[in-house]
Amino acid sequence: MQRTLRGEQKPPAEAGRPSETFRILHVDDEPDLSEMVGIFLERADDRFEIVQANSASNGLDHLSEQTFDCVISDYDMPGCNGIEFLEEVRDEFPDLPFILFTGKGTEEIASDAISAGVTEYLQKQTGTDQYTVLANTVSNAIEHYRATQAVRQREQRLQTVLDCVTDAIVEVDSDWRFTLVNQQAEELYEMDEEYLLGRDFWEVFSEALDTRFEEKYRQVMETRESTSFIEYFSQLDGWFDIDVYPKNEGESGFTSPKSPNNASASRK
Repeated sequence: MQRTLRGEQKPPAEAGRPSETFRILHVDDEPDLSEMVGIFLERADDRFEIVQANSASNGLDHLSEQTFDCVISDYDMPGCNGIEFLEEVRDEFPDLPFILFTGKGTEEIASDAISAGVTEYLQKQTGTDQYTVLANTVSNAIEHYRATQAVRQREQRLQTVLDCVTDAIVEVDSDWRFTLVNQQAEELYEMDEEYLLGRDFWEVFSEALDTRFEEKYRQVMETRESTSFIEYFSQLDGWFDIDVYPKNEGESGFTSPKSPNNASASRK
């Protein structure tokens, strides 16, 4: 089944609706059962707003035209089963929570669902307790999704700011491994961010060992007090006006805003 989705899923925080509303697409080819599930879910959590679709094709149409926080889908549906539907959704929305809620619970289906990127796999049971379980599963998945999206948006905004400043900026963790590299640092070091991330700072800049650079960087890490110095760095063949500052707990930063060859680094 091939289909091009017309709309791109917007981040939940920018969807233009109250933050307390969770919009859920429920896809099931049995309308009576689908309606009952929707009623129980909305009773279980008043944040839920359920939109019904009677087929995978109809569900894809809804996803292309509207914004949702989660998809709940049956497995056994004509034309396109729940796994095939999940694969279509993942092509367009790789992170959107997807709950497979099915009466056909087999190890093979569960394994296929996990391989296709399902968020949770639940088997339909008798009684109404199953809807409480489903509601909790959905709300937990959405809250995690929204939190992840919010962090991603903040990181993107931060990266945009870092790429706009004139200083080269890098961050390293407590093991001195690169965790952030801005565009100016890439240009200064003539190394790509992809190459640097995860690498040891002292291995990349081995000529900084046993120099004033190492002395000052480690000093700030230990004392948590800022300092500044000007020093020539042979590995980059230039003079650097360095400001060294403590950041968060276990972090320090190094910047050189005044040098023609600007460089900075921060330690997490």
